[in-house]
Amino acid sequence: MKILNLKNIFAFFVMCCLFFCSHSCWSDQIVLSDRVQTALNVRERPTTESAVVGKLLRNQTAEYLDSVPYWYHVRLEDGGTGYVSKAWSEKLSLEQESGKIVRVGSWNIKKLGHGNQKDYATVAKIIDANFDVMAVVEVMQKGGGHPGYDKLVSVLGPEWNGLVTGEPRPNTGSGSAEFYAILYRPALVRTCSGWGSLAFFPDNDGSGQDLVPDIFSREPAFGCFEVPNTDGTVGFDFLLAGYHARWSQGDKEQIKTEVARLKEVFQAMKESRPEEADLIIAGDFNLVPSEIKEALHFVPDTVASGSTLNSSGAITQNVYDHVLIHSILATQEMIGHPTVIDVISSASDGHEFYTQVSDHLPVMARFKTFGPDDD
Repeated sequence: MKILNLKNIFAFFVMCCLFFCSHSCWSDQIVLSDRVQTALNVRERPTTESAVVGKLLRNQTAEYLDSVPYWYHVRLEDGGTGYVSKAWSEKLSLEQESGKIVRVGSWNIKKLGHGNQKDYATVAKIIDANFDVMAVVEVMQKGGGHPGYDKLVSVLGPEWNGLVTGEPRPNTGSGSAEFYAILYRPALVRTCSGWGSLAFFPDNDGSGQDLVPDIFSREPAFGCFEVPNTDGTVGFDFLLAGYHARWSQGDKEQIKTEVARLKEVFQAMKESRPEEADLIIAGDFNLVPSEIKEALHFVPDTVASGSTLNSSGAITQNVYDHVLIHSILATQEMIGHPTVIDVISSASDGHEFYTQVSDHLPVMARFKTFGPDDD
């Protein structure tokens, strides 16, 4: 009779917990209440007479440690601990069922719809465990349609809906042409009134029949989404665009020239819904943060050591996947920073993940949904 290797059993158990509990096993978080505009003092002890040992800023979260009368005991992002007043803060559960946050981001799912190796069940489990709204990049055209997207929506099941562009970019019959799609969880999120489809940024469609200049290889497409409160009011609404930058054989100057034009995409999004200030572009930019700074003159605060994989399934130093916010001042609903999620353990090893899931990792940001919408 074979004796089970307890170390292997334990490792398998930990892997399963990390994958299947990727959102519900995280600690609860403390954020500023809507009454605080900039920062909240963190005190050494649970009294207003004690020393200030730190600040909890508007777009930051603190880990919940304990509760005492009138105060939360918290751990800040820098590791320091202290107490914040319950009157000026709010406790958030990161479980999707809490309804107090919405997880928004994107994932390049490596030529979705091409080949026959894609593990759709694993892809769907990763999406379901980590997102509520997600832009999908590299939805490949095949036979004039998008069979990879169709299969993914089917595997995700009735708890998910999606929007997909009516045409690929470039708008040709090429096997390298790509659609954009945005998936969302209808129990938490709905499309805005009058926004039943995705809209492309106005650009040459690459068909060879447009006479206007061609700015983007695959111009972004965007939709409008809102998270309703239980009383029927809107807690958070936003425009989300999916984007896949040109590759140009790795020519960084050409890629930066295209990415610099995203300022015009933000402007077009704003013009499509003038009252909306929460504008988000998520996707694969083919640039690391320092290169995006050269193109757009601000550094995305993506938390990651890398977001792409090599053919062995090891994470590279290329942080190409980002969630860009048009204005942090306008979108104060964001908590923490956009984060690349390491989900490689969902496959048996890195090489299997690379071949059957993707050569990119997903990126996600969290947003508060409670309270009246601020735009």
